[in-house]
Amino acid sequence: MPDDSLIQSLFNEREIAAVVNGWGFARDQGDWERLRACYHEDGEMHIMWTADSADAFVERLKARPPMPPGEHQKHQVGSPDIRLAGGRAVSEAHISLFSRLLIDEIWFDFTAWIRFYDLFERRAGAWRIAKRSAIYEKDRMDPLNPSEVPAGYFEGMDLSGYPEACKFMCYRHSKNNRSPAPGLATAGSAAEAALRAEGERWLTGLAK
Repeated sequence: MPDDSLIQSLFNEREIAAVVNGWGFARDQGDWERLRACYHEDGEMHIMWTADSADAFVERLKARPPMPPGEHQKHQVGSPDIRLAGGRAVSEAHISLFSRLLIDEIWFDFTAWIRFYDLFERRAGAWRIAKRSAIYEKDRMDPLNPSEVPAGYFEGMDLSGYPEACKFMCYRHSKNNRSPAPGLATAGSAAEAALRAEGERWLTGLAK
């Protein structure tokens, strides 16, 4: 028979995984109340277009106009890798972001490979995200109908100021006057190493 500590660890991991998975459904369905409930009241969100509180993240999403007909996005969330240390945990999950968007009157499918690096904490008996950071790995931009793309379109795109791991995501965000947030983490970067160091401190109780 498994001992009580093992059973509790399994319950903790299940609750954390439910938050990680539920975040994707809430985000894609525009369930803002459920999305906000994935974070603690002082939770933080650090992704491409914001490095701010969870409150600010959700409010900015709520303020966006509805996506035009034909446009859509989906976050496909993988099973998280979870490390527990008492009432704290670090979770890391693969995220695939699929988007169909109209850019410059051309339909494109965007695909991004991302990892969410989460600092979790159990407060008042509930596991919630204290800080979520995205680590960008690679992305691509494919025309739905290549024959509609004008000659020289891709050659004329200025991607020089964007990180290689997410240059197409940055480009499409620029079309909505959104710039990359400072300190963006990409795979193998110093920013990713700093996140991992923070995670180790978090598990030992040394981080905030």
